[in-house]
Amino acid sequence: MRALCLALTLALAPLGAQAQSTAELAQEYADLPAVQEMMSAMFSPEASAQQLAATLPPGMTLTDEQMSEIGVIISEELIDFQPRLETLMVEAMAETFTEEEIQAMIDFYSTEIGASILIQTQPMFTNIMTQLGPEMQQRMMGRQADIMAIITGQ
Repeated sequence: MRALCLALTLALAPLGAQAQSTAELAQEYADLPAVQEMMSAMFSPEASAQQLAATLPPGMTLTDEQMSEIGVIISEELIDFQPRLETLMVEAMAETFTEEEIQAMIDFYSTEIGASILIQTQPMFTNIMTQLGPEMQQRMMGRQADIMAIITGQ
């Protein structure tokens, strides 16, 4: 019996050593090349210009050259947030997802098709928000008096 317990203990020891915490798995996910590329793209001059376009007041248009120049400025200012974004993402993933869920994301986004999907998702949503942004802003401007009344207690 003692020999059986010892054999089981020795057999299971490597499994425990191989197990990763959710935080370690979340960091492994964040380190995937596609995830790193996606985060870099979020702070690129092109993405910055698109995000700016989504917040322009209705009727305001800028030339492509103006958008490009402003995109560079915004990107230069915001690129320093990428490491913090990664840290916050890893912490949020570890709190939100199980080890199995994070491992499934790692497995999928490590594939060629998964990486392609991940890399294309950020520009797709930026494009959508660029199209919806002016309308959303217009609607919110129409409710500005209601919002101010709530804030001031009137």
